[in-house]
Amino acid sequence: MSQLKSYEVVEADQSNLESLSTIHARSFHPVNPFMERVIPDTAVMRQWWAQLFTVEIQDTACKVLTALDPDTGTVIGILTLRLLGPQDRGSGIWTMCDVTDDHDREAYRLMIGGMTEHRERIMLGKPHFLVELLGVDHAYKGRNIGHKLLARACEIADEAGYETFVQANASARDFYCRLGFEEKGMNIVKGKPDYLEYMLVRHRKP
Repeated sequence: MSQLKSYEVVEADQSNLESLSTIHARSFHPVNPFMERVIPDTAVMRQWWAQLFTVEIQDTACKVLTALDPDTGTVIGILTLRLLGPQDRGSGIWTMCDVTDDHDREAYRLMIGGMTEHRERIMLGKPHFLVELLGVDHAYKGRNIGHKLLARACEIADEAGYETFVQANASARDFYCRLGFEEKGMNIVKGKPDYLEYMLVRHRKP
């Protein structure tokens, strides 16, 4: 594995689809059993992710920001940022395509339904950005990759003059708060154990 002495945040293109289709699993499955159960890493799920990212890359309302391993070109960090209009409903990437038989359908419905409900409650009526997904390959944790991706997303939001909404799991809540996000609500997905998600908003900086 590369020592990753340097890297840059770049926008994804179609050549990145193969590694984009596994970045969620590489980021979350080693430390998040809930995500591993709800969105498992299977051939069907990789096709689902490739379909989603194909749409995202082509959509001018979305920025698919990535960090790449400089030796292999593999996506090792991802942040998707979507601009939503005042009356746009849903939760971006998470509600664009039908779930598959490989999803844990009920847990997915509760997780994404909570995000949609809270985002619409908090943000409807004004244009804003949605951080749909932020993840860093677990093998590359601790190298400031997530911070650099989120900082770039915040720059984009500030340049446009809009607030930014994100649903973050409990382990990521403080990370977002350090970059100016404020807690506006919480969603509990019932299970064994319960799974907590925090609704956070960052106001634009002048």
